[in-house]
Amino acid sequence: MSSVTSTRRRPLQALARAASWHRRKLAVVAAIAAVLTGISAAAPEGPAMITVVTARAQLAGGTVLSASELRADRAVAADVPEGVVTDPDELLGKTLAAPVARNQMLTLLATTAARGTVRPGHVIAPLRLADAAQVALLQPGDVVDVLAANSEAEQAAVIAAGARVVTVPEVQQDRAGPGADNALVLLDVDGQTATALAQAAAAATLSIIWR
Repeated sequence: MSSVTSTRRRPLQALARAASWHRRKLAVVAAIAAVLTGISAAAPEGPAMITVVTARAQLAGGTVLSASELRADRAVAADVPEGVVTDPDELLGKTLAAPVARNQMLTLLATTAARGTVRPGHVIAPLRLADAAQVALLQPGDVVDVLAANSEAEQAAVIAAGARVVTVPEVQQDRAGPGADNALVLLDVDGQTATALAQAAAAATLSIIWR
């Protein structure tokens, strides 16, 4: 009788041992999951991200922007410039006021109105300065006076007062010919002033002062 009882107990003991083993494995898995959950909850969140519009390639000043030249990228919100554009559609058809680098984030300040939208009675006049360093300091929207000086005059004369900088186009530095190293600026001026600028450029050295 005791032999039969012992035989019956063996499967039950094996089943109990198996259940105990599985309970231990489940307990280990549960403990690992709890640790991972705790780590995830304690880990700080990543930096806030924002969608920004960037240039697909290097673009010259004066480029009229199209969808093929723009793309939307993700960037850390704390690293983006003020006024960054987040929707490429906002820039379509706008003209770059200055050259931009590949992957550069774009703002509305990087663009200017189309050439046909100057102030009534005004034109956009090219101004080539002898001092390229001055041009490097210019930004679209700056208001400047243009001075002309030549060897015969005792002092420089203002030939354009309160001219607004429209854009600073990229200049081909390898172009041959006189004045190749000069820097070009486009100004919003009236027609009479544009004529005076053209005449002065032929006989005088032109420079600017900021207002």
